[in-house]
Amino acid sequence: MRVSSQDVMLDLPDPKPQELVVKRQMQEGALQNMEKQMQESVQRAESQNKVNSEEVRKLLEEIRSKFDMLSKYLRIEIDSDLEIPVAKIMERDTNRVIRQIPPDYLLELMKRIDQMLGVLLEKEA
Repeated sequence: MRVSSQDVMLDLPDPKPQELVVKRQMQEGALQNMEKQMQESVQRAESQNKVNSEEVRKLLEEIRSKFDMLSKYLRIEIDSDLEIPVAKIMERDTNRVIRQIPPDYLLELMKRIDQMLGVLLEKEA
């Protein structure tokens, strides 16, 4: 079977201005629906964020009350060299550190790693 190449012209009718208007209205309607859905999702996210912040506040109050019963408190500091938070559980009466996260030996290790990286970067430059 042999196929010959022929130009085929399809005679499509030109779209009527009215049809173009309808299509444009449909597109605008779809865009409006998408915008409305986006606004609703933003509102849902904001309401969930409010609930989460309230839950966090309640949780912190519960933790504080439990620490008070044990005569201990939680202190969170930012390490000046590493700029990371360090949480400490301390005795209320003696201010003795009971537990620290991350522990001192890890903080020292992280500082030494930072120093070594600094030396390596200086030698490469």
